[in-house]
Amino acid sequence: MSAARGILIGLGLGLVGAGGFVLLTEVPPDRYLGIVVWVGAAIVVHDAVIAPIAVAIGLGAARARGRVGRRGIAVAQGALLVGAILTAIALPAIIASTRGNPNPTILVGSYAWSLALAWAVLATVAAVALWRSGASARTVGSPQGAGAAADTGTESATDDGTGTARTK
Repeated sequence: MSAARGILIGLGLGLVGAGGFVLLTEVPPDRYLGIVVWVGAAIVVHDAVIAPIAVAIGLGAARARGRVGRRGIAVAQGALLVGAILTAIALPAIIASTRGNPNPTILVGSYAWSLALAWAVLATVAAVALWRSGASARTVGSPQGAGAAADTGTESATDDGTGTARTK
């Protein structure tokens, strides 16, 4: 085990211990059931919804990587991840705002519109990255004609950060 891994495990265990301490000293025992339900729901949502979608996106990205380029795929996957996290954070507030609130200072703002705007920005960033990466990948494509080798999917064009694509 590397030293960095040991340090990270130690930090993680320390945070778990700190969280347990806060739970036992700051949270009233009648709230424990709600916390257990919330954690259980988070696990179910992750395992039943988020993980299968992430796997499907990853498989689709692997198929498109040669045509679009690694950088565009990475940006698109990152945008989807950020969008999923923002949705998970905003969804409880959106649901709570539809129920109404006796205290008008809580849940101020339109969370649904803000979430829609965030998804629009993420989709635009992903589309531009895919388009630029795809344009770079297409300019360096394999030679066409009689002597061209069959496309086996093993070679792909990647953007090296200078705006030019290079084949591996």
